Amino acid sequence: MRILLTRTRIGTEPPSYAYRVYVPFTEISLERQALISMHSDYGMGADLLAGLPDVIAPMSHLESAPGLDKYNLGKLIDGVADRVGALLLAGVFPEMAERGVPFRLTVPSAPPNARLFRTTHNLSGRYEPISRAPESFTAEGLGFRGEADR
Repeated sequence: MRILLTRTRIGTEPPSYAYRVYVPFTEISLERQALISMHSDYGMGADLLAGLPDVIAPMSHLESAPGLDKYNLGKLIDGVADRVGALLLAGVFPEMAERGVPFRLTVPSAPPNARLFRTTHNLSGRYEPISRAPESFTAEGLGFRGEADR
């Protein structure tokens, strides 16, 4: 599965960045695509992209009606997706050493913006196995493979 990892400067002094992980719609099933409410390229110019929580979520969660149960499970899925995203981002952006993907991260070295495609095992619907032992997962265990250095 191809993934897009991004680092975008969002603040000047001190330099701060947004780190994000996206999955191109072409990497996920048509059924999953139809259940994802946000159809956007998130300003990346890379066709339609899905956020990691929508990719790892079980289909039953995406299909369920709005309500408190869906909200509560969604928070858990977001937490696992943040942990997975942090592992993958740290594999290409060494300064991103956080346990989860932060909304904003101050990076004094002020690196340039970057958009990198990498590959992993198929993460579609993988919330359940990852959530059982999130600490045992590594980027390598998720099949994370880099390409040439940025």
